[in-house]
Amino acid sequence: MKVIKNIVFDFGNVLFDIDLSRIETHLQAAFGEKYASARQQIQRDQLVELYETGGLSTADFVDAISQAARPPIPPEQVVAAWNSIFIGMPAERFSMLLRLRRQYKVFLLSNINELHEQWIAEYMRREHGLPDYESLFFDGVYFSHLVRMRKPNRDIYEYVLADAELLPEETVFFDDMEVNVQAACQVGIQGVWHAPGTSILERMRPFEGL
Repeated sequence: MKVIKNIVFDFGNVLFDIDLSRIETHLQAAFGEKYASARQQIQRDQLVELYETGGLSTADFVDAISQAARPPIPPEQVVAAWNSIFIGMPAERFSMLLRLRRQYKVFLLSNINELHEQWIAEYMRREHGLPDYESLFFDGVYFSHLVRMRKPNRDIYEYVLADAELLPEETVFFDDMEVNVQAACQVGIQGVWHAPGTSILERMRPFEGL
């Protein structure tokens, strides 16, 4: 086995704590008895998948969610529900990333969208004084809505490997969803499932030689 030289992290529930169930909770409260039909419409139109791969603008995405049932809900309620998932990123994880960058190339690969990217950027500035977190902590950042591909599709892993000039056998990938880990393994990357709620600091200690 080749020595690991590259570490790729998922964002949500690996580095940044989130609770995806909050979106459903908020939308259910907003739509009320119409929520079941709205949810079916959202899934049928693949709105989340389209938004996460740049196929919908933020305005069109918010409008489509708002209009998923009658009567429509206000756009600001859609945005509030969509951004309700975020919990935070403890400062010690930034220190971990800096330590890792002394020994490895470190990358971020996330299924994300414009609203969430903007929310996180503002959080980093507001809570941690970090207007440049992407370049400070990562050698490369790959957001699905910008590269127009998303996990677990094979093409996004192949794109990252080619764009960053990485050998798959020298690369390890951490994700909180097993299907994404399995997809990474299929292109030769060493995929590791990181169970939500477990400590990424503890998991990375062997890579730091601690």
